[in-house]
Amino acid sequence: MKIITINVNKGGAGKTTLAYNLAEYLKQDQRVLLMDFDDSTNLTHRYGHYTNLNQTVINLFENGDVTPINLSKNLDLIAGHASVEQLKERLNTRRRREYILGKWLGLNEESLTAKYDYIVIDTENDEGILTQNALIVSDLILGVAEAAKDSFMALIALKNFVQELNEEFATNAKLAFIANKINFSENASKALLEDLNEYPEYLGYLPRRTKIADEKPIFGTNDTALQKQVRGIFTRILEVA
Repeated sequence: MKIITINVNKGGAGKTTLAYNLAEYLKQDQRVLLMDFDDSTNLTHRYGHYTNLNQTVINLFENGDVTPINLSKNLDLIAGHASVEQLKERLNTRRRREYILGKWLGLNEESLTAKYDYIVIDTENDEGILTQNALIVSDLILGVAEAAKDSFMALIALKNFVQELNEEFATNAKLAFIANKINFSENASKALLEDLNEYPEYLGYLPRRTKIADEKPIFGTNDTALQKQVRGIFTRILEVA
């Protein structure tokens, strides 16, 4: 079982869109558990509205118990919740709070490994306690950058943060970069790719297309050219993971 977490400390980069489409791609022939750690719950709401706390990250972090929601064949979800910010405040008083997710994974390792091939985690654009929990247990962390002024620097900050966590918690999470919303008619897109090409973590880019941001997965459309490009990026992600 591999754990892939999508993170960058910048809003609007496309973390949720990437997590959503990656999970929808994987479920074609792999068993996937999605986790939504973002208080916006945008990833969760692509599938529905869930109010039972027993099915959310709230119960997982506070009680060490959660019942994933079966969304479709090969795809389950641990839902996000609007009270994640309040949860993080409560966790600040907990000892070894960085290990809560890791402890849950360890206690349930046998059943999780039997049920899932991949866990995909969508995080907030922060370095908070839930994000730290996700990064510490990850096999691969995907940093996403859009063609905007601060995106590249946010990726470099993520690289430094992951290095610090790996050293502090004796983990070995890998890091990869994905460029998003790329339009070659814009200088900002060209500049971002020029910067990223200098880094071995860079895997490729996703174009700026309305279909990518839609609530319908890319692999549910009839755009075969776009599907081919996205499939190529996802294949590289899985090779690294």
